[in-house]
Amino acid sequence: MRILLFFFIGFLSFFYISEVAQRLIKEIRYSLIGFIFITLGFLVGFLGGGILGGGLNVLTAYFLIGSGLGITSHHLLSRKFILFKDMEREFVLKHEDGFERFLEILPGALTWLALTSPIWLSFTLPYAVAYLILIADVYWLLTALRISIFIIIGYRKMQIAKSKDWPQELKNNFPKVWDKYYHLILIPTYKEALYILEPAFNAVINSDYPKDKIFILVGFEQRDDPQKIAQTRAYLKKIEKKIAGVFITTHPYGLPGEVAGQGSNKNWMIKHTMPELNKRRIKAEDIFVTTLDADFVIHPMFLACALHKYLSQPETERDKRTFTGVFLYHNNYWQAPTPMRLMAAGTSFWQLAEMAGSDKYMNYSSMSISLVSLLDIGLWIPDKVNDDNGFYWKAYFHFNGDYKVIPHFLPISADAVQDTTLFKTFQNQYLQIKRWAYGVEHIPFVIKQYFQKEMDFWDKTDKLLFKIWGDLKWGFLAIFVTFGSLFIPLVNPNFKASVLSVNLPIVSSWILTVAFFGLFVTIFVHEKVSPKRPAGWSIFKIIWSYIQWLFVPIILITISSLPAIDAQTSLMFGKKLEFRVTNKARLLEKA
Repeated sequence: MRILLFFFIGFLSFFYISEVAQRLIKEIRYSLIGFIFITLGFLVGFLGGGILGGGLNVLTAYFLIGSGLGITSHHLLSRKFILFKDMEREFVLKHEDGFERFLEILPGALTWLALTSPIWLSFTLPYAVAYLILIADVYWLLTALRISIFIIIGYRKMQIAKSKDWPQELKNNFPKVWDKYYHLILIPTYKEALYILEPAFNAVINSDYPKDKIFILVGFEQRDDPQKIAQTRAYLKKIEKKIAGVFITTHPYGLPGEVAGQGSNKNWMIKHTMPELNKRRIKAEDIFVTTLDADFVIHPMFLACALHKYLSQPETERDKRTFTGVFLYHNNYWQAPTPMRLMAAGTSFWQLAEMAGSDKYMNYSSMSISLVSLLDIGLWIPDKVNDDNGFYWKAYFHFNGDYKVIPHFLPISADAVQDTTLFKTFQNQYLQIKRWAYGVEHIPFVIKQYFQKEMDFWDKTDKLLFKIWGDLKWGFLAIFVTFGSLFIPLVNPNFKASVLSVNLPIVSSWILTVAFFGLFVTIFVHEKVSPKRPAGWSIFKIIWSYIQWLFVPIILITISSLPAIDAQTSLMFGKKLEFRVTNKARLLEKA
């Protein structure tokens, strides 16, 4: 453990020292100093035993190697080369496809390296593995406490947002400009039945905003069921006069450079609706776009609140921001099986905590944005499955880091995963999480943009590390803290004789137990915001709906972690994921 500690102290300290040195001395290639440190580290490690006894040479060696790597890494990230700028650039361009393939392999490789570390590292460094597990336990505890705090903060912000009269706030705060804005609501759909779509349409129509300023844009897929399309078109024909208008597009299947999915469909929707808006002489700068999934039911004041949040930003910033609400999976919440309810609640509250407590919250499922900004960014990335995460990174680099997602905290109600059979429900949940986790597909784009864009070094480095760590911990952390300690004595029997071997499971279990108590905050907020339990439920079902929370650790390991590992492994082996719509079914008349 001391070896790793000395290595990371050297790496981090000299990484930051390099930043100071670079600001003072602009021209020096300090990566050369890094290589000198690395060379000295190897020399001290192999030849310094006679001078630095008692293992001190090994600790010094790892410190020097870590320091050298910290210096060299900083030079590479900040200067975009190690030693020879033109030669390295030419080499990368010549082997661009190979580097992209390497970056696709990277997330899965890191995850599998971390997952298997209790096995291969225990052969030589069992104590290091034990301490790493304890560090991971403490990280899990701190994360649980942080999420608990921000769930409460997020819940209070949501209640405050729901208590305000946002249409009146618009009139009071922006009396001269608010009423010029049209809302264009994008609802791409594929395979969703009309009974799923109808509540989403009606929620938009019943919004507390002038009806003559609301447009609904529905985007069908050409490969969808013709009968479903005809039924939906007929329904849209009935409701179109209740608002300013309804636009309909049909996205062809198999266009070059596209992956069939929401991103490519939304691009088609915008491009083929612009002429219609121009015919009506509606300017792009007067249109505020909101994207919704087909099952999303928005709060009555959602549109007014989102526009108010937009207008509240400084004029120089508002078109570099997107806006979002809180996601609650309440449309069919009590119909869904227990594991799906837990995933739905966990996703909702994790998103709520991130909205309240993170400056790096990324686009997820729905967003509101000015049409001018959307066109300026260049719409969505058309050849990727995970369109929301891709849009965030495209916008972030387009605006040279001056881009944020700002929550307004009014809720959107969506469907928890549910299908016609229990097996199909589990399958759909697994594949949905896998699709979400497939956001790792954007890492090659993010890293390439990192090196190409002249931006604030610390901001883009912070975002890049946040992305890599987020994908990594999604796949390995829950499994690592749960099962990691079991492998050490199996791999290295000598470890059983140590005091640490006895204390590790005890200390680890206490830490994780304390972390589990943070779940009570989630339960408290859950009872405040979730729909009332169905009146016809038996006492057994009611009690079970509370006992269900004991299964959260199992859900984290199975339905959450395994699909993430699957997604990263698929990308690692070049098996590209196709966009798969999560089937939606509501089995009862009453949710």
